Amino acid sequence: MRRIICSFLLAASAAAALFAQSPPRITRIEFSPAAEEDGGGIVISLLGSGECTYTIDFGDGKTERRSATLPDRMRHAYAADREYTVVATPDAPCEGTARARLDIRAITRGIWRMSVEPGPAADLPEVIVTIEGRGSCVVILDFGDGTREKIEGTLPAKTSHKYAKAGAYDLHAAAQDPCRGEVFLNVDVRIQESLIPNR
Repeated sequence: MRRIICSFLLAASAAAALFAQSPPRITRIEFSPAAEEDGGGIVISLLGSGECTYTIDFGDGKTERRSATLPDRMRHAYAADREYTVVATPDAPCEGTARARLDIRAITRGIWRMSVEPGPAADLPEVIVTIEGRGSCVVILDFGDGTREKIEGTLPAKTSHKYAKAGAYDLHAAAQDPCRGEVFLNVDVRIQESLIPNR
């Protein structure tokens, strides 16, 4: 009996999973609101693999130099309700540079993160997409294969999608006014065959 297994390798973990000898690498930046009991502000998550020394530019004139085993998380308070460009630049031998746009208004009402996990389908590669955010919003989700879906309702929201074939796909979620925010995510959808002995 044969079973098809779909594995979804996000860019953040692909290098560590497939190439144990590869150098540490920064892949992307994600945002989420910090809890009020922790002082509020924005939680910035720097994704990647390995141990990195890097400098993060918060986009508001402030920078910080950090050393950590990725993923790394930090909290930062922004003074104004506007957009910022956050950039993480590593020191060698760590590789990769991550850049992301932060819209403070999206933290109040909008989307700020997207995650993907394998779906239950066995005939075709399937993903379950979770869009993290706050408020009641309309979100247009592009699955990267020519298919788009309009998602309406209170965030977070979850949906599923089947791909016709394995491959790398660029997912894009964009909130519609009056909500704010957009998220990009590259997903490598792979199909593997696993042999299960007959009983």
